[in-house]
Formats: sequence, structure tokens, C-alpha cells
Amino acid sequence: MTTRQQYCKTLALSLFAVTSLLVGCSTQASKEVPAQPFVFRSLNLRQKDSSGRLLWELTSPEARYDLGRRVAQARDLRGTIYAKGQPLYRITASSGTVINDGEVVQLEGPTRLQRFGPNPLVVTSTRLRWYPKQERMELDRSPRASQGELLVSARRARFWIKQDKLELRGLPLLESSRAVGLKLALSSADWFPTTGQLIGRGPVRGERRLAANGVQTLSAPSLSANSLLQLIDLQGPVQLVDLGRKGRLDASNTRLDLVRERISSPHPFRAALDQSRLSGTGFETVGTAPTLVVPLDCRLTQPTASLVANRCSWNWQTNQIEALGAVELHRRAISQVTRSQRMQGVLTKEGMTVFKGPEARVETRVTLPPRARQGLDSRNPAQFAL
Repeated sequence: MTTRQQYCKTLALSLFAVTSLLVGCSTQASKEVPAQPFVFRSLNLRQKDSSGRLLWELTSPEARYDLGRRVAQARDLRGTIYAKGQPLYRITASSGTVINDGEVVQLEGPTRLQRFGPNPLVVTSTRLRWYPKQERMELDRSPRASQGELLVSARRARFWIKQDKLELRGLPLLESSRAVGLKLALSSADWFPTTGQLIGRGPVRGERRLAANGVQTLSAPSLSANSLLQLIDLQGPVQLVDLGRKGRLDASNTRLDLVRERISSPHPFRAALDQSRLSGTGFETVGTAPTLVVPLDCRLTQPTASLVANRCSWNWQTNQIEALGAVELHRRAISQVTRSQRMQGVLTKEGMTVFKGPEARVETRVTLPPRARQGLDSRNPAQFAL
């Protein structure tokens, strides 16, 4: 069986308005008369597997076919890619060229590949080369892929249909479409639409835009994500820097929740804002609010004072802090210790101003230095409890 006969068996062409096209699969064009391209009202290409199930199909309302070159040029292309006989992807393009009777399909203009189902993955490009036998697509002009809030762009991309795997190469950029601008630059990424898994290789370099034109820079060795769950997991060590406020956060593995606009980690961390130092076990910041919440083992240190508490929150824009649970405030200059279940204050470069809530019980203990005791027994420090 010849290659042309095989093609006529596996690819069905619905071509109207010119009945002489039927000769194209049984006889050769005369060598003396140049073959003229045929213009058809519609084009329908399809291919099946050995079990008779559709692998793919492609249609166009108008096409020009050159019998000698075995090339078809079409416009307004629409197609479907199948997996085990079921529709998997819908494909559209403004124009296309079918080479060697379907060996290569080149789609141009706005090209869109969309997965069927809820919250679909969408891949766009201005040029796509499709190799049906290899079940491979090459996208080399502005490829972009998105699902929910997650968007990835790259210089080039490759899609393996059977593996349902999208390879993004050439400095891919991962973004969030939320109001809080998030951009993460990678060296490469692999995306598996079936599970939503995305593997991003680093180094990761990015930025997070806040309200009032604030910008934070972010870095990590690598990341993983899930586009179905809309989560990004940065692999530690993670560093977040806010140059405008002289702030920096050093953490281990950190999660970005795109839906809730939340950055969090259950691991120990350290943070700095000018002369203030904050540490604890776990942290969380939500949305555009400039507040860092420490759920466990909160410790705040400044040049003149230090504070420990079970839990605390720190607004780095207003410099306000709230501490909850077994709070202890130590002032070094006068050896003062203040204890309470709840304290609030404002952080300054000189120290911390702390005041109690109206219902809080406060215990303060002051130890005077020897010169201030004025005749008291020098063998025992003077302590005053309030």
C-alpha cells in the first residue's frame, strides 16, 4: 500500500464544490499541465487510531489545495484533539498551512489551545507547528499559558499531547492576575494540566507589588505549584526584601495562596525593619495589608528593649505591634520587666512604647542599678514590683 493510499485511508477530506478532487487519491496529475490549486468551500481533516477512535480533526470553511506540493492553505481553522476517543483540547487559529497531507500543520495568527472542562488551561501563541504523528506542538512566538489566577509566559514552549505536558523554556515568567501584582522569573518550567502540577527550576527571582506603589523583591532556589489549587510553594531559603522600608524577611519553605492572596510558612523565620528584629515559628501576611502575623514564639528585639509572646502581629507600615499570651517586655536601661497577657505598642528607632488594654492585668518589675539605690544594702539588688 502506497503512502498516498495510506493517507486516503486514515485522513477523510470533506471537500465541496469541486468533484474532481476525488481524483487526487487515485490518479496523478499530468506532468505536462501544471497542477492548479483547488479552492474548496470547506475542509475537514481527521485521523483515527488502530481501534477506530478519533485522534484529531481539523476543519476550515475555505481552503486552497496544491496537488503537486501536497499543501493546503486554510483560514479560520477549528480543531479538536482527542484522548482515548474523548475530546481533550479545542484548537483555533486565524490561518494555517497543512504540509504533506497532514504531516505538519502550521497555525498562525492568534492561535488558541484550550482544554475541555471547568477552569480550563488555555495556551495561546501567534505561531504553532503541530506534528500529529509525533503528538507534539512547538510554540515559538509569544507563547502564554494560564489557568485560573496563574499565568506563565516564555520565549518558546513545547506541548507533548500524549503526556499532556507543557514545557516552557527561555526565561519563563510566572504571574498572578490578582490585584496584588506577583511576578516570578524562572530558568525553565514543566506544566502538567491533568494534575495542575507545575515544576519551576530556579533560581527564582521576582517582585510583589503592594498598595501605594510599594515593591518587594523575592528570591528562592526553585518552586512548585498547582494550578488547580492555585498554590505556589517556594523552596527555601526564601528571601523577601522591602527596600523602601528597609525591611527583609528570611524564611524556609513558603506558600503563596493566589486565591486568598496569602503568603505563609509554618517554619521558623527572621525579619528586620530598620533597627527592629522579629523572629518566630511561622508567619502569615494576607492581601495588601502590610501586617505580618506570627502565630508562635514571637520575639521582637530593638536597641533599647525586647519582647517575647506566644503570638504577635506587626504592621510594618504604621509600626504598630500587638502581642498576645505570656507577654514579657524587657527594657535594658532600667532593667524593667513588664508582663501581661496582651500588649500594644508603636515601634520607633529609639525603642518601643507599650500600653495595656483597659481589661489587661500588667505586672512590672524594676531593678535599680547600684548608684540609684541611695544607701540601700549593696549586697541585694533593689527591686520594685508594680
